[in-house]
Amino acid sequence: MPESLSRRHLLARGTAAGFFIVAGQCLWLTPREAEARVFEPQVLSPEQCKALSMLGDALVPGAAAAGLAAYIDLQLQAGDESLLIGKYLGVDTSAQTEFYRAAADNVMSLADENTSAHTFVTSMATDSLSGWAGPPASYVLFVLRADALDVTYGTSEGFEKLGIPYMAQIKPDKPW
Repeated sequence: MPESLSRRHLLARGTAAGFFIVAGQCLWLTPREAEARVFEPQVLSPEQCKALSMLGDALVPGAAAAGLAAYIDLQLQAGDESLLIGKYLGVDTSAQTEFYRAAADNVMSLADENTSAHTFVTSMATDSLSGWAGPPASYVLFVLRADALDVTYGTSEGFEKLGIPYMAQIKPDKPW
């Protein structure tokens, strides 16, 4: 069996997946595959997904293609089983949906075409965006960056992209 189709690879890849709606069908896909097939978000709006992807990609290049929006939307459906970093930073899982919606809504209302991503991120980092409402922009930036890193590099495949051996003391049953 080719290495790309080994049992270990197949199981690892399969457990990173979830059910996504694509063209009206419920499909078992990874976040990257769901993003490529233009998934239909179940929690966030398509516009909110686009805003989070845009910001996440500015923080961690490749996060949008890795399926950041699909990953966040899938994890928001998981309730207490969510693996979004906010859970581990004290954001109650029942409040996660509103946290990400507020973040996306702020990005949609405050980002404009004349401002570079770098300038926007810098303003978020210093909490100097006039009109920002909800959790502090710098905290949102910190949380979203961690989520973007998780989906982009938090798997054995992500480590491989970086040229770093994946040497987990205890290999997780599933990447997410």
